[in-house]
Amino acid sequence: MDSHRARRIEKILAEVHSVKADAFLVFNHELSGQPGTKYLSGFSGTESVLLIAENGRFIFTDGRYFSQAKEGCPDFELVPTGRSLFWEELEKICRKLDLKKIIFDSVRTNYGQVSRLKERMGNVSIIGVENILQKIRVVKDEAELEQIQQAVSISTKSFNELLSFIKEGVTENELSWKLETLMRENGAEKISFALIVASGQNGAKPHARATNKKVAKGELITFDFGCFYNGYASDITRTVALGNVSDKLAEIYETVKTAQELGCKAVKAGISGSEIDKICRDYISSKGYGEYFLHGTGHGAGMEVHELPYVSASNKEPLPENSVITVEPGIYIEGIGGVRIEDTVAVKKDGSINMSGGFSKELIVL
Repeated sequence: MDSHRARRIEKILAEVHSVKADAFLVFNHELSGQPGTKYLSGFSGTESVLLIAENGRFIFTDGRYFSQAKEGCPDFELVPTGRSLFWEELEKICRKLDLKKIIFDSVRTNYGQVSRLKERMGNVSIIGVENILQKIRVVKDEAELEQIQQAVSISTKSFNELLSFIKEGVTENELSWKLETLMRENGAEKISFALIVASGQNGAKPHARATNKKVAKGELITFDFGCFYNGYASDITRTVALGNVSDKLAEIYETVKTAQELGCKAVKAGISGSEIDKICRDYISSKGYGEYFLHGTGHGAGMEVHELPYVSASNKEPLPENSVITVEPGIYIEGIGGVRIEDTVAVKKDGSINMSGGFSKELIVL
């Protein structure tokens, strides 16, 4: 078994034992069970169920994925099913292994699946454990950190190539599509999320979507973008100026830039998400813009673009070494516009590695 995957299985089994259970079940229908399914088994198809017990690892899937499962999951026993046969096959294995208690991720599993499972497996206790896989995935191994770094590198390279296309009269949609195209050409599997391109007053919407609005001189343009590489995501934001901007916009930009740099500088193992959030928020408030910082300072990133741990006032837990977070304070003022700057950062024992390091945060004036 792949050494990284073997350690992940060990962690899951430790969780199973900690609640005196016998096995862990992962449903995956139309990617609802991803990325946990791939994380544990290597399988990236859209229809499967994993059953992981001390004395057996099983992947249930239908004929569309037999070859893929055999090739991608050599350490799991393939149980061929049609959808109507899955429950029968699961019951057989539970009886064979004498499984009495099975746990699943209660946040990620469809309620209907759980209800049917409890109905069919009346003699087996079915227990939900909240965010079991997300909690395990917080600490990244070296292979995962390398994939995230590659995703970040593709994103930053693509954005630098985009700069020459940002001109007066080009639409937000055109810039969004060009950036996505560049990332794919540079090796991305897909984009991390619907890219945000927000110019002028649209920048006051933290999660604005690109429109047919044409970018104009004197405006700031915020780009929030990222991509997946080998199943791992990047998430980066930069705000640029098209021509000279007003003193007010320049002041907002410098305020966000300094707050973001302070946040990044504070990152290290042991600091909590709430402490980083407070550092960024306090600086922005000291400049008179506290009421315009409308969201948390960041989130975890990895196989999902938004995952644990969160960098917000609600997260008092210390960040562990080799977790990956974003630091992304912003200011958003209706009728004026907005600024956000974001980096993807790996948490280390005595500091951090800015995975988008070398990617300028100085205001770029085009």
